[in-house]
Amino acid sequence: IGKATLTARDNLKIPTLLTIPRALVANMKNLPAIVLPHGGPEAHDNIGFDWLAQAFANQGYLVIQPQFRGSDGFGLEHSRAGKGQWGKKMQDDVTDALNALVKKGMVDPKRVCIVGASYGGYAALAGAAFTPDLYRCAVSINGVADVKKMLRLDMLKFGSDSEIATYWNAQIGKDEISNSELDAISPINSADKISAPVLLIVSSKDITVDPGQTYAMKRAINEKKTPVQLVELDGDDHYLSKYATRKKTMDTSLQFVNKYLK
Repeated sequence: IGKATLTARDNLKIPTLLTIPRALVANMKNLPAIVLPHGGPEAHDNIGFDWLAQAFANQGYLVIQPQFRGSDGFGLEHSRAGKGQWGKKMQDDVTDALNALVKKGMVDPKRVCIVGASYGGYAALAGAAFTPDLYRCAVSINGVADVKKMLRLDMLKFGSDSEIATYWNAQIGKDEISNSELDAISPINSADKISAPVLLIVSSKDITVDPGQTYAMKRAINEKKTPVQLVELDGDDHYLSKYATRKKTMDTSLQFVNKYLK
């Protein structure tokens, strides 16, 4: 696992973890790659064992984990820079990290998939919908597809004055965002622009992100007849706490990605 500092289009520095296939460390040229944005989004990746990153690297993929603006662990300014930037500059950071590695000759731009869980699942769907020319495939695990519906459901569950509602309003909209803006940053409303095959993985007992988000995204993609596969994880939660379903997620994701990148 290595570290890189890449530069976004507005010159913000994006710390990035690279998990490199052992056999390719000495020859990092034109590699197939997996972009793996983390969840949260106010979280960050660490150097250490990451079961999904290691699984992809073991298959010969360079795994790219950009710590986009809004990630914590890199100072208050970096974290605060993500407020109001879902689907905007936060997504641009993911795009720019990939493009920087393509420019360096490390990544084959024709062999890249984007994979993520939770907010990372949102970023994967946003990547497929908003930058369809970048990715050969996308995998969303318990991801958000409709941001407006997510906010409305949380307000119904916890109350519009709750701490959770206040946090998400500040995080997603800087306390002021219109319905039209929420629609614009929701991948479900740009499903017609998705051209790459999509794998959707959903946990039946997810109480963090409504499983209905995934089912609705599948229907939206089906309308365009883009290849889409749905895998249900019976009895597991948002965090894939059970070994059997985590292994099923890993095996299914590897099989799906290998189909389009190998």
